[in-house]
Amino acid sequence: MASDEQYGFVFAVTFIILFSVLLTTIPVDFQGLGETPDMLIPLEPSTVTGFGDYEDYQKSNFSTVGSLLYFEYNDLAGRNWKCEFADSAFSLGAKIFYGGFIFLGTVDSVKFTSTEGVNRDNTLSFTEIDADADDGVIRYNLQYYANGASAGGLVFYWNITTYGNSSSAAWAANALFIVHGVGIADTARGDAGALLIQLLFLQLPEVPLLVNILLITPIWACIVFVLWFIIKESIPFV
Repeated sequence: MASDEQYGFVFAVTFIILFSVLLTTIPVDFQGLGETPDMLIPLEPSTVTGFGDYEDYQKSNFSTVGSLLYFEYNDLAGRNWKCEFADSAFSLGAKIFYGGFIFLGTVDSVKFTSTEGVNRDNTLSFTEIDADADDGVIRYNLQYYANGASAGGLVFYWNITTYGNSSSAAWAANALFIVHGVGIADTARGDAGALLIQLLFLQLPEVPLLVNILLITPIWACIVFVLWFIIKESIPFV
């Protein structure tokens, strides 16, 4: 004769299987309107994993001095960053403010280390980017040149179908995209906790209510089952 625990186990397994089948067969119309993608060509998700915040650079947004110097400023992680292209090489650094507000033109430069561990120092040429990239994508780890502290990551990517393995050709066509991200792994734990709370109370952002209900039902079912089992085992006459 099967016990209540065996019935509960069979129910839980059956429920999980049915839930998985239903979840994988959700009609497209129930998945929301979606968003306009920020990036123009696909990126391997691991390339930008852990970016708590980011800013992007593109040639069309750079200011110019003469015909040899391009630069753009962005605010990121409480600092004002300068991305510069001069003498066929990129450099990146955060403005240094003396007394908290006086800027004398100096920057806290960073050095670039490829995913293969190759140190490119504080400038990146097209030749180096081409050598480090894989299918038109490369992510560099950034460290402040002065103290070695992390300054996030920098991603270069372009469409190799159109521009081949030439980042310089993509740059000339305004199709070389640069993403500077910070906060790697710093916000993941807090974000996961907030996401779980939103899931439990049917408040997932930009997720249709029906999908949220389908996601949370097995979790609440398990919570209720565990509570019932604890109460049952704690009270002798139940």
